[in-house]
Amino acid sequence: MSVPGCDHRRRRLRPSSVARNVLFGLPLTLLLVAAPAAADYPAAPDVVVFCEPTVRPAIEDVARLWQAQSGVPVRIFTAPTTALLLAEIAHHARDDVVIGEGKANAAAARDQQVIKRDSLRPLGRNQLVVAALGRRPAADYGGDSLAGMAGKEPIAIVDPWAEAAGAASKQALQSLNLWQKVSAKSIGVVGTADAVFLLKQRQVALAVVYATDVAADPALTVAARLPANSYSPVDYWIAETSRALSPNAGKLIAFMQTAEARHRLRAAGLEVLP
Repeated sequence: MSVPGCDHRRRRLRPSSVARNVLFGLPLTLLLVAAPAAADYPAAPDVVVFCEPTVRPAIEDVARLWQAQSGVPVRIFTAPTTALLLAEIAHHARDDVVIGEGKANAAAARDQQVIKRDSLRPLGRNQLVVAALGRRPAADYGGDSLAGMAGKEPIAIVDPWAEAAGAASKQALQSLNLWQKVSAKSIGVVGTADAVFLLKQRQVALAVVYATDVAADPALTVAARLPANSYSPVDYWIAETSRALSPNAGKLIAFMQTAEARHRLRAAGLEVLP
């Protein structure tokens, strides 16, 4: 859907990145200021979790189940898995459990002794999908919706440099020989949440996002799926941090491996890893 007077040639939407940086930095700053050294900090039963933004709804759902059964609250903060996040945790930011993305980040966290090696567990795998507004079946978009609309209608897609979703989207579209067509009339964003926002504002006809993004929003539907073998897997892992203070951190990680928790993760759009 085009917007009158709006140029839909490739452009980047970044205003939300400023807000995201401020919001991301604020809880970390407060935690750093408020938390004294581990030796002086009373053991709190609450579990503080830093997780990838796109899996927050899934983790919140499991956390509610955990709290109902154990009575232990879970405090969730979202942040992309970056060197900055790992550095913040290493410098005494209050965090008991981290849910990160990618094998490289897991290796970095292990090598920098940010996490307890033995606590590292695979959590789930996300999939790239083409999201549309409404609940129409994919057939209403001409079967292969992305190929049919590429170059004709504006499509929101994460910039390849911005985060894992962007790099994986470009890799998948290149393998399908669609990158040039899609990028010619796409609107670049810094994250899948921005892509969903544009879609719901009807500024784009489609958005390349994660399956978890669609599962978390009843207004969206999956119009098409990018072949899983067309891009590198987007995998998440969970681990207890080296400076965890809560006595329940390991228990929460163990709960994430239970059948009922895995069922919730699947319902939230994740492929559960063994």
